[in-house]
Amino acid sequence: MKGAIQKADIDALKAQIDAEIASRPQIKSSIQTIDIDALKAQIDAEIAARMLIEADYARYIHRRGFIVGGLRLLLNLDATSEVAEMPPLFRLPGAPTGIKGITNRHGRVVPVMDLPVLFGNQHDIASKVWLLVCGRGDEAVGLVVDSLPERKKYAADDEVSLSDIKHPIAAYAKAAYREGQDIWIDLDTEALFTSVFQVEPFHV
Repeated sequence: MKGAIQKADIDALKAQIDAEIASRPQIKSSIQTIDIDALKAQIDAEIAARMLIEADYARYIHRRGFIVGGLRLLLNLDATSEVAEMPPLFRLPGAPTGIKGITNRHGRVVPVMDLPVLFGNQHDIASKVWLLVCGRGDEAVGLVVDSLPERKKYAADDEVSLSDIKHPIAAYAKAAYREGQDIWIDLDTEALFTSVFQVEPFHV
């Protein structure tokens, strides 16, 4: 009788072990399935986010906006290479009107332009001004700006006629856009810098 009980216990234990072993591949497969599903969901989310960004760029005009001397100006996102606190400037004898001076940026001499002065207006310097560098390397030009640049975007319906812009800087504008009561001027830096320095425009 005792031997029969022991045999039954052993058989029961073997059956339990076999059942546990048999269940392990299923558990592992289940874990792998969950991981793959999570990865697919992550990839789908990234693709959807990228598509939304591309659709946004196709629908809107994206620019970098800043203020200088009361002018609200825009630049292409890739037209600027650096923004920094205004560094020391050194006067450049014989420089064109509106060139406030030159400064050293990363071992290169960069001319710094004051746009209001360039167009014959007084620039009431803000308590805090910034240097916005356009272009790169030897072709870089700095602008004195009264605000940190910020991202802007406009719909095609926001565009206004350049004939509505009375400031002479309109001669160097590619477009203009209305934002509330304000008009933002999309500046053509290549045309402007070529006119001031009488050099070939840089390409970014």
